[in-house]
This record gives sequence, structure tokens and C-alpha cells, in this order.
Amino acid sequence: MDDIDQSRFALMAVLTRAHEERPHDYADPQTLITMSDDGLRSYAAGLLHSLEAAPRRGRVATRLQKELRLILGETP
Repeated sequence: MDDIDQSRFALMAVLTRAHEERPHDYADPQTLITMSDDGLRSYAAGLLHSLEAAPRRGRVATRLQKELRLILGETP
């Protein structure tokens, strides 16, 4: 996504949902809110990279990987 507001909203939504389902694996919403737009995007890109480098089993990780790839505009 090119529009940072839409991108930030989408990233916040998927990352918050991941945290709610697996709070020990993903950053909490308060931490995400304090990140700058670039910081949030970098965190999401790093998370996507780690999910792809060492794939985790489970629907939360699988869904998060797909959603982050879509939001960040990356192809598998």
C-alpha cells in the first residue's frame, strides 16, 4: 500500500489480532502505537522475514504471514 494511513491501519489491525491470539509472540498494541510509521513498517517487514525464514506452524502465523505480505506488497 502506498498510502501510509491505510497501511498503518491495516498493519495495526492484523498485528493487534495476532497479539490477542498469541500475546507472547507478537507486540502489544500499546507498543505498536508508539512506533513511527517507518518503525511500524520495519517491524512488520522484519516479522514477515522471520516468518518466512523459519516458518511457524499454526493458523495465526500462517494468516499473519499472508496478511503482512499483502499489506507490504511483497510476493511469496
